[in-house]
This record gives sequence, C-alpha cells and structure tokens, in this order.
Amino acid sequence: MLNLWGSKATCHLLEFIRIGRASLEAATSSAMFFVSALISFGVFLLLCPCTIATLVPIVPAIEVFLYIQIILHGICLSMASTNGTNEQMTRVPPKNDASLRYSFKQSTRWYTSLFLRSVPSSIISHVIYLVALGELMWGLDQKFVEEHCSFDNHTMGRPSLGSIIRCKDLKSYSGPPIIAAGILALSSLALCTTILSASFVFRTEPIFSEVPWRQNCQWAISVVISIILIFCYLMGTLERGTMLVLPGYFYVMFVIAPFVSIALSEMVKHADQKQEKRAVMMRRLQFETR
Repeated sequence: MLNLWGSKATCHLLEFIRIGRASLEAATSSAMFFVSALISFGVFLLLCPCTIATLVPIVPAIEVFLYIQIILHGICLSMASTNGTNEQMTRVPPKNDASLRYSFKQSTRWYTSLFLRSVPSSIISHVIYLVALGELMWGLDQKFVEEHCSFDNHTMGRPSLGSIIRCKDLKSYSGPPIIAAGILALSSLALCTTILSASFVFRTEPIFSEVPWRQNCQWAISVVISIILIFCYLMGTLERGTMLVLPGYFYVMFVIAPFVSIALSEMVKHADQKQEKRAVMMRRLQFETR
C-alpha cells in the first residue's frame, strides 16, 4: 500500500507505526466501553423484577433509544479517535500468537474486571429509583399513601421511605410518580455511563496520569452533548413540579453517583494495570533481549 523511496520517505515509518498502534488501542477501548455500557443496561433490566419495591420500574422506550442509539454510539465513535499515550512507542505490543500468554487466566481476569466496572452504575441507578419512588409518592400523591399504605400509627409526620415503597396497594397504582421514578433511574444510568467513559478512554492508564480531554477533544465534546441531552430529556418529559418535591439529598446522590462509579472503575483498572505492566516486561524480555 505504501511506496516509500529514499531516506526522506522511510523516516515516516515510525509515524505510521505510532498512528497504527494508537488507532488499534483507541478502537479496543471504544469497543470495551460499548460492551461495558450494554452490560450495565442489561444488569439494570435484570434488577428491575428483583427490586425490593412493590412496583417494578417502568423503563421508557424513548429514553432507551436515546441511551443506546444516540449517546452510546456518539461517545464510542468519538473515543475511536483518541491519540496514543506518551509511552506507547516504548512498550512491546501484544503478539498475534495465541500460545504466548504473559498472565495467569488472562481471559477470565479481563471478563471479571469488565463486569466489575459495569455493575456499580446499575446498582446505583436502582437506589436512585427507590429514593425517587418514595419521595415522589409522598410529594405528589400524599393522599394515596395515607389512605392505602399501612405504617406505624404512633409515628408522627410522614412515614419512612421503606414503608412507602413496600406498600402493597402500589401494585395496582398508576400515576405520574411511577413514570417519573423510572425516568430518573434510567437517566441516572445514562449519566453514570457517560461520565464513566472517561475511565475507558485509555484501557490501562489512570485518568490522572493521562488526562482524557487533552488527548481527545472530540470525546469531551460528545460527553458534554450527551449530558445536555439527558437533562433536556428530563425537563421535557417530567411533569411540572416533579423536581420541586424531591429533597436536597436526592440531587446530591444524583450528582455524586457518576463519580462513585468512576472511582470504583479506577480501582479495578489499577489492579489490571499491575498485570499489564508485568505482561509488558515479559514481552520485552522475550523479544528485545534476543
């Protein structure tokens, strides 16, 4: 494909190799993030019938389309244009020979770490759903809670959050709080996944050592656009006054949730980085000391 003549042309070979390695690494990281996002969404749907609340979360189809077809694809395509790290050309890349393995149970460790980085977003989103369901039921339909939900009569004021979400009569209830709680739960998952993409821009490098937005401005723009789309969807679908009845701690949970997910992901990635450094050293000993 390349016709290189003379020393002036062959000096570009190193640049070709660098771009090729960066493109392969970026495509791999983008694919890993897409799989992780789908695992998070699958676990989220799997946990819906297992919720401790009496009512199963209602997942809106429009938001599912926005999450999978627009947000995920936009972020993944932008991640594929990430520039390589500073140490990329000094590392011995993996070889195509499948018989050469440099870590114990490499495939098992890869799948386990990917699953551990995906699950926290789904669990946090269900916690958001439980809190939103209880607070919205009391804030928007207090009369229904007082008439149909049994709780300790000796308790003055409002009932506990657990007694509201465990109310038996919620099985036959249909109203704005149920729909709004499902929207907020899936929006929390979408927001956590969007912020979590920062941990997948580089497969093994920590965020603070290789800042993602400096190496890929397209990814940063796609993340900002995705966050704007999520909040525009919330403002367009939730009924007026819904967000006003939610307490302050709910907003704190909603904002902190993505950063908790990314912190847990970085902990798992730190363990993978140790194994990756060991594999790089083994490849260097085998291929550079001959």
